[in-house]
Amino acid sequence: MFDFDGTVALVRAGWMPAMLDMMMETLMPLGPDPAALRAEAEDYVARLTGKDTLFQMLAFVDHVRALGGSPAPAEEYRDEIFRRIAGRVADRLNAVADGSKPPESILVPGVRPFLEALRASGVAVYLASGTAHEHILYESGLLRISQYFDGIYGSAPTSLTKAELLDKLLSEGIAGEEIVAFGDGRVEIEVTKAVGGTAVGIATDEETCLTVDAKKRGWLIHAGADYIAPNFLRTAELLEVVAGIR
Repeated sequence: MFDFDGTVALVRAGWMPAMLDMMMETLMPLGPDPAALRAEAEDYVARLTGKDTLFQMLAFVDHVRALGGSPAPAEEYRDEIFRRIAGRVADRLNAVADGSKPPESILVPGVRPFLEALRASGVAVYLASGTAHEHILYESGLLRISQYFDGIYGSAPTSLTKAELLDKLLSEGIAGEEIVAFGDGRVEIEVTKAVGGTAVGIATDEETCLTVDAKKRGWLIHAGADYIAPNFLRTAELLEVVAGIR
């Protein structure tokens, strides 16, 4: 099972700083220590990465309320962050759509050869994301990676959550120990470990996608990741992880 944003693709790279900047506009007047406020927000944003964005906004609403503020509805904050990152997302996708940039420009390095190798070895491969289902279908098609997956799932209620997908696989007779998840969020790591699977944390520094981001590494290890990688360039080693549990 693969997460999408930050794991397979970089369509929304930079979303976390943008989200935290938006939150700080409301949080700064409510406390004397901006650094502490941002760190607290970063903690729950990271903890909920991999779920529908609404969950992060619900945590933000609780944070504002706990500080004595009067928050707007979570849906309004969700729509605002989508609006703020929409331009950069559209620019990246349009550049691929019009041929001015190749799909690899917004794919995590090495992911295509790795997916091809998994398919060639007969492994069932699934894509699961907290991003809207229709967006994941379009973007995976545009990036020419949809053919590698046996199933593609975006956010509920129009699709399945990552936990629901794992439950579906278990109900079909797949043992938890046979599942490997790749993701940059705590959610996919935690739900995979909960069913006895193996979790590979993709802790890429999105500036270059060549080195490990120290913060992501810490979050993913805390969530239970068995392995940490910055990308998929060490294909042979990652295939050994998959082969080792089959």
